[in-house]
Amino acid sequence: MGLLIEFFWALLMVGIPIGIFTLAIVWWALQRGHFQETLDIKALGREIKAMSKNKKKNKKEDKLDLHPVQKQWAKFGGGFYGIVALFTYVVVEVTEIIGMVINFGGFFGFLKQLGLDVIINMLVEALTNFITAMVWPLYWMDRIDTDQTWVWFVMAYVGYWLGLKLAQILVQRQRGTES
Repeated sequence: MGLLIEFFWALLMVGIPIGIFTLAIVWWALQRGHFQETLDIKALGREIKAMSKNKKKNKKEDKLDLHPVQKQWAKFGGGFYGIVALFTYVVVEVTEIIGMVINFGGFFGFLKQLGLDVIINMLVEALTNFITAMVWPLYWMDRIDTDQTWVWFVMAYVGYWLGLKLAQILVQRQRGTES
């Protein structure tokens, strides 16, 4: 019974959020024409991997017309690892920004005290958060209080895979109705 509850919590806390995040990012990339509209999950996986490799090859020339979110996803390696790293980065950044605004006494207090030192601190924190996102398994294992960590990783991958498939299906349906 404990394992079943663990699966449920992992689905609720990791699988669904990663699935929704994957759906949003991949659907958006498919809509913008960065990936082919295919229902073949392996072909889409190869395209995602190619996006990441092309981004790394073309650092200076950057011939790819990627949105900054897609560029960040590619920097994190693309695919499952890149999606979870980008998700981790967003979670950590948003949490820290909200905490900073609260510590300054609200949004207007934050704006009043916004100076060069605060901006430098934010840039340093963003770099630290980037590194944290790169090693996301360590970040999340530190926050998951369980002996069944593998369940959480499996559910995260299930959410990722379902997000990919759903994005493909939605784009195919939309393209089918536009014709």
